Amino acid sequence: MNREVVFGTTFECVGDLMLSTKHTSDVDSQTIFSFACYTAMNSERFGREDYLKYFDSAAYLKTFQSDIKGSEMEGDLMPWKMKSFHDVFAEGKLTGRRLLDIGTGPTIHTVISASNCCDTIYLSDLVPQNRETLRKWLEGTLQHNFKSFFQYVVDREGKGTSWTHREDELRTKIGGILPIDLLEEDPMAPCYFPRFDIVTTSLCLDSVVLDHVDYGHAARKITNLVKTGGFLIVFGLYGASTYTVGEHVFRSCHVTTGEVKDAWTHCGFDIVDWREQKNMENTENTVSNFEGFFLMTAKRVR
Repeated sequence: MNREVVFGTTFECVGDLMLSTKHTSDVDSQTIFSFACYTAMNSERFGREDYLKYFDSAAYLKTFQSDIKGSEMEGDLMPWKMKSFHDVFAEGKLTGRRLLDIGTGPTIHTVISASNCCDTIYLSDLVPQNRETLRKWLEGTLQHNFKSFFQYVVDREGKGTSWTHREDELRTKIGGILPIDLLEEDPMAPCYFPRFDIVTTSLCLDSVVLDHVDYGHAARKITNLVKTGGFLIVFGLYGASTYTVGEHVFRSCHVTTGEVKDAWTHCGFDIVDWREQKNMENTENTVSNFEGFFLMTAKRVR
């Protein structure tokens, strides 16, 4: 397979061809309370510049991706997530030549099961340090390893494949590591791609929008990347507020499951599979705050 992998932020694209060109006491209590709330809100990170400046890829991997269990403070989020992604793709109904994963972050666990259902996978993220982490994984030089994630998948597939072989198989299908910015009207500009057969995204929308209105705007942009008849798989949180990476607290989008479903149906999708789980209350959870999580599979019908 002829592959050109894009690692930088300056490049030229024509169709599927990607060519890299650069790799106090007198103050009343209400005032004090208001100031405290303002300070708390403004200590939370949000938006393009904050992610570019403060997001720590290594800290994220250590906190959330050390192994298949994920962060113990988040309960069974990670095992549930991996099982749900595997089950959806194992059914064999989601097939296509090209898959785009939006907001991959510094991890590849969400596309392991998907790799059996497509020929080429494009990873994408806003943050350069995340894309650099993905590049190191692709080259086999990343210190962090995803052994338990690959082992989980091969065990469920039951073909006797080693986890290292499965990882190598995934690497051969990576067609590009791309910059993407859902805050822009054209998130993948200046690169042009035909619409994709399958688009996946995990915990990305939760990070780039603040409410259901913004969620709808971002959903419309993603819709433009999915071909009619193609599929969209979204893993996300509902009732979320914040999550912590290293020393920084990042804001999360607070949406309901109803608002999520409405946004995607309004964009022309039929929801063909919906599964969700309520989060078990954990007062000791200091890394994230959410009511539950879901995985949605939808087909673009218009």
